[in-house]
Amino acid sequence: MFSFRAVHVLAVLSLSLDFSSALPAPTSPVPQHFQIGHRLTSRATKQDYVAYSAAGFNQMQTWYSASTGIWGDVSHWWNSANVITTMANFQEYFNDQIAPTTKSVFPTTLTQAPIASGNTGFLNTFYDDELWWVLAWIKVYDVTKEQKYLDMAAQIFEDPKNVWGQATCGGLWWDKAHTQNGAVENELYLTAAAKLANRLPSTPSEGYYYTEALKAYRWFISSGLINSDNLINNGLDLTTCKNDGTVVFTYNQGILLSGLAELTWASGDQSYTDLANTLALAGMDSMTDSNGVLHEQCEPDACGKDLQQFKGIFGRNIQFLYNRATGVPEATRTRYRDFLRANADSIWAYDQVDNQLGLVWSGPSSMATIETQSSALDAIVGAACVS
Repeated sequence: MFSFRAVHVLAVLSLSLDFSSALPAPTSPVPQHFQIGHRLTSRATKQDYVAYSAAGFNQMQTWYSASTGIWGDVSHWWNSANVITTMANFQEYFNDQIAPTTKSVFPTTLTQAPIASGNTGFLNTFYDDELWWVLAWIKVYDVTKEQKYLDMAAQIFEDPKNVWGQATCGGLWWDKAHTQNGAVENELYLTAAAKLANRLPSTPSEGYYYTEALKAYRWFISSGLINSDNLINNGLDLTTCKNDGTVVFTYNQGILLSGLAELTWASGDQSYTDLANTLALAGMDSMTDSNGVLHEQCEPDACGKDLQQFKGIFGRNIQFLYNRATGVPEATRTRYRDFLRANADSIWAYDQVDNQLGLVWSGPSSMATIETQSSALDAIVGAACVS
């Protein structure tokens, strides 16, 4: 088991990041942190959020297997990619708190996870699973600058790229059995392509990934998946290729946000980030309760393990817009910051027992899983990064 630096020790956390000139630098003052307290009676501080994050990661590491590189068994496959992304996100801002752990976890998962899963590398029968790993290794590259992680991301990306446009309604199939054609896989493809474009602008050829990102963007905008309320429905009807009008999941409202922001970086066109803000605010308006706490429609009793992962993905991308997107109006940034803080405060006050984080962020607390833990950590890490 790995352990983060004990959270009761006062420390000044240094940032030692060397971002490419293509990537706008994160903004974050140098924080300190204190011992974890009891239930919240007032707004938590940055130091509190850092301490909560460290405690939550320590708990999550009790579920990590160094022999497999996965949290839990291999059924938590794409979820483990999100855990990696969450850890790397925390490392971007609070390197000293987590680097002693990730220096073992990142290379172990890179090597061991494909062996344990029986997959060919990080490829399997679901294109969205593959693209979650692309985003994970890009984020690890951003915080470590180790080329092997970016090389792996680019290598995985080729599998969905080779079949993009072949789905019944265009874009990308969800799976290799060709059963669904819709939001998640195409949002992931756009986002992965945009991120690769900003890190590999001339490799393997000039504009290789940027072309893919633009192609995916144009398809998505014309697909009808964004409804009249600026919410993203889950799929397309394969007989009509129109929006199927089914459920709006929180993660579908979030995946696209960082990809759109990165398209603005790549192109200088602010309209991509403007769309990201529109989608983010629509999600916050429609998916939160009167206290601003995010909910999935399946709560509290009908969320399988995949759905338990979704809310954190939305929160993580809201944090990205706050810290990294250019041209976001100050009033909108304030809404993003307040959203993340409100959710982090509620999680720690009402959905946490012994550093285990449950499904319903407004409480009451419930049994934690790898998915609920990492999802809630996305919100808490986000609050730390914007405070």
